[in-house]
Amino acid sequence: MAASAPPPSTSPLIPATLSPVARNRPDQLRIFILGDSQSLLPFGTELQKTLVAGGHEVLFHGVKNGTPYYWQGKWTSPVLTRLYEPAAVPEACGRWNEVSMEPKSIADYVASYDPDVFVIQAGTNFEEDLASDYTAGILGLIDTSLREAGSRGAKILWIGPPDARDDKKDPTSQERAVTTLRAALTATAASQGSDPFFDSRPACPIPEGTPGDGEHPADEAGKAWGLAAGIWVLEQVRRWQQGGTLERSPPPIPTSAKPATTSITNRLQTPSDISPPRSFEAEFELIAKSDPGDITTLPYTDAFSVFRYRLRQPTLHLPQLLDFGLPVDLSNGEPSIYVLHWAAHNDGNGPRATKVSSRQIGESYSMRLCLLSEHPLNEPLKTMTQFNDFDDFLAPVFVASNFLEERSF
Repeated sequence: MAASAPPPSTSPLIPATLSPVARNRPDQLRIFILGDSQSLLPFGTELQKTLVAGGHEVLFHGVKNGTPYYWQGKWTSPVLTRLYEPAAVPEACGRWNEVSMEPKSIADYVASYDPDVFVIQAGTNFEEDLASDYTAGILGLIDTSLREAGSRGAKILWIGPPDARDDKKDPTSQERAVTTLRAALTATAASQGSDPFFDSRPACPIPEGTPGDGEHPADEAGKAWGLAAGIWVLEQVRRWQQGGTLERSPPPIPTSAKPATTSITNRLQTPSDISPPRSFEAEFELIAKSDPGDITTLPYTDAFSVFRYRLRQPTLHLPQLLDFGLPVDLSNGEPSIYVLHWAAHNDGNGPRATKVSSRQIGESYSMRLCLLSEHPLNEPLKTMTQFNDFDDFLAPVFVASNFLEERSF
C-alpha cells in the first residue's frame, strides 16, 4: 500500500523514539490507538476526529503490517509508521509524520503515554494465524499484549479488521479468525464488564468488484468505518464513566481564578457539573419526512434523514425559540422544526430501517432537542449519508438528546 503524503505540520518532526507526552488537560481522558496499515488510510483520521469530537485526547500510531509479532519483539526491522500528532481539539486532527521506525512494544507505549483507554486496531495481517488449527502461538502473543496494555489500569478495546473481498479472503476463514480473536478477549471482557471487541465486518464490507487489494477499503468506505468504530469507542467510554470505573478528577480551581470555558468537544465526558449541549423539550407533530429510498442499496452501513415537525403550543416556548434562532412570527402559524434522525442502521445483518424511521405523519412526539451544530458528533456526521428533501437549508437542524439510541429497531 502506497501511503499518501502527510499534510503540512505545524510542529517539529516527531522523533522516531517514544518520548513521554504531557497531557493536554488533567481532567481529559487520554486514548491511545495502536493500529496497522488500515490506520494509514482515511479510516485513521476519521477515527481520530470522532474520538476528539467526543471530548478526549488522542495519541495514535499506525504501523504498516502491524501484528502482535511486532509488538512483542518478534520483528525488529524498521517499518513505515504514521505518528499522528497528539490531538485534543478538532483543529489538531489529521496531522501526522511518517517515519521508518523499529516496532515498539505495548509495554513501551504504556510507559511513555500512560493512556486511560488503549485501543488496538489490528487483525488483517494475521487472520490466517487466527483461522488456523494451531493458534497457541498467536494467542500467547495477544495475551501478553493485553496484559501489558492494561498494566497501569487502562481499559482495553480492540477494533477488528474489515470484511475483505471474498476473492481475497474466504468468509468462512474470516469468521474463524474473528471467533478466535473474541476468545482471546474473554478475560478482558470479564474484567471490564463489557465486550471489548468491535467486529468491523458489518461496518466496512468490501464488495466484489471493489478496486484495490481487497483488504483495505476505499477512502469513503474507510471514513464511514472510522466514524462507526469511533462512535462505538465513545459508547464504551461513556458506559465506564457512568459506572464509575473510568474517570479523571478535574484539577482544583484557584479561588482567584474563574472556571475555564468548556468547549463542546468535551461535553460527552466532563464532570456532572458541566452542562450538556443546551436543549429544550416540547411536543412536536410530524408533517414530512425525507425519503432515503431503498436502504439496501446504501453504500455504507448507516444513513440519516431529516424530518420536519410542527412545534405544538409555541407560545410556551418563546424563550427557547429566540435562544435557538427560530422564527418568532407566530402569525404564520406553528413554526417548523427540522430534526435529523438515524434512519438506517447495520447491526451485522445488513442495513435496516430503525424504529424512529417508522414515525407516522400527523402523529405527535415528545422530544428533547439540541442543535446539531452543537452536538459533539456534528463534524463526524457530516461525512455520513444524509437525506434532506427540504429546501430550507438556512434553517437550523436539531437532533434528539437520545440520538445514539435511535439506532434501535
